Amino acid sequence: MDKDYWVQPETTRLGHWQNKVKTLTGSSTFCILPWIHFATRPNGDMRLCCSSNASGAGGDHEVGLVKNEKGQSANFGRETPMSAWNNEYMKDVRLTMLEGNIPSSCTKCFEEESKNVVSKRMWETGTWINDGIDVEELIEQTADDGTVPEKLVYLDLRLGHTCNLKCVMCSPHDSSRWVSEHKKIFPLFQHNELKRQMDWDSTQFNNYWHENPDFWKEMYAQIPNLKQVYFAGGEPLMIKEHKSFIEEIVRQGYQDQILLRYNSNGILVDDEIIELWKKFKKVKFAVSLDATNERNYYIRYPTEWDTVVKNLHKLDATPDNIQVSIATAIQILNIKHLPDFAKWKIEQNFRKINLQNVMEGMEAGGGIFNMHLLYIPTYLSIKCLPPEDKAEVRKKFGEFATWLHENYRQDDDFWKNNPYGWKRWQAVLDFMDSEDHTDLLPAFKEYIEKIDESRSLKFEDTFPELKLLIK
Repeated sequence: MDKDYWVQPETTRLGHWQNKVKTLTGSSTFCILPWIHFATRPNGDMRLCCSSNASGAGGDHEVGLVKNEKGQSANFGRETPMSAWNNEYMKDVRLTMLEGNIPSSCTKCFEEESKNVVSKRMWETGTWINDGIDVEELIEQTADDGTVPEKLVYLDLRLGHTCNLKCVMCSPHDSSRWVSEHKKIFPLFQHNELKRQMDWDSTQFNNYWHENPDFWKEMYAQIPNLKQVYFAGGEPLMIKEHKSFIEEIVRQGYQDQILLRYNSNGILVDDEIIELWKKFKKVKFAVSLDATNERNYYIRYPTEWDTVVKNLHKLDATPDNIQVSIATAIQILNIKHLPDFAKWKIEQNFRKINLQNVMEGMEAGGGIFNMHLLYIPTYLSIKCLPPEDKAEVRKKFGEFATWLHENYRQDDDFWKNNPYGWKRWQAVLDFMDSEDHTDLLPAFKEYIEKIDESRSLKFEDTFPELKLLIK
């Protein structure tokens, strides 16, 4: 494999930004996050970022977790953020990047870039550069051993796993509603991948770490430095510490300098939280939504479709400091339905949903929806589809391209330039075809059978286009 296998031609927007980052930093592997940001898992483990923790899909699921000097995961139930911020693991990651090498936790981003997908590394680094962060100064402030100032600009907080849904691609690691069902179905699993990837030990999961006053003491002290706080879940709108933190930001008077970001199922959006959001510089609220009607009910169980649609229109009518998008997890269950889902979104004629730029000249999701490739669990990845199904997906996408050109957009920005436009759809196809994981179909079949039995669902009625996969 070529040393810089992920680098795209500079004539592309992705290649332009790759080159810009390398020029500014002297490194083709630089990512801004280890200098300005930290992220938590719902159990309080610290990780480099949410994407790094998916780099171990199919392998080591502790990839991306920040380790302490004892080789254990740094966990904020027993450690403070600042004690982990400049530990040996974090310092080594920074130095590895400055040397132009890829940290072992970060392979996912470079694999995506090699397929012309704008990775988290690129859109985070590019967005922060556009927002005025001086990356050259960050590097100058980095000591020879990788130590950086204790100044956090960006937080990614998953404050426990409390949630009101139990999505099919989720587990008790990220949703409290999964706990009782996991106890029932996990002992029934036969396939080794199901046993491994769905393994969860309630005695080792701390859902109360975010009640630790020492954690919040350090977070409150960082508020003057913050530019962005990202909340995900569980379901962030259910978690009281989420609201307490943003109220503390207002109390300290820093709401005008801070962007709030969310990934939420959108079910609990109400007038009270919208009134609080109005006080902030900007709010970016992404609604996790993967399909329409009964398909979304099955995937994001047990979502009520009418509630989702009502709240999308409620969000669409919010003040302009609140940006709204739809975030879609691309997986085996929705890949064939994706064009129909996109048509539904376009035909809603929303005022602003997905109609803002992610980076310079790059409209979010091409104005349709943001597409995130599902890596874990691996048996729900689109790479598992048999060749004939992959061919059918390509045919459906081709027909959809014709529909889009006739009914949506004809401009070069969508079709040729914006990597979040049609290029993103093409990248999804390339990702699908990049590997053959049909060996995981037995795990997929067994998983669906157990889900249907536990939830009194019928997969083949909801997804007739996929019914042959479970025969």
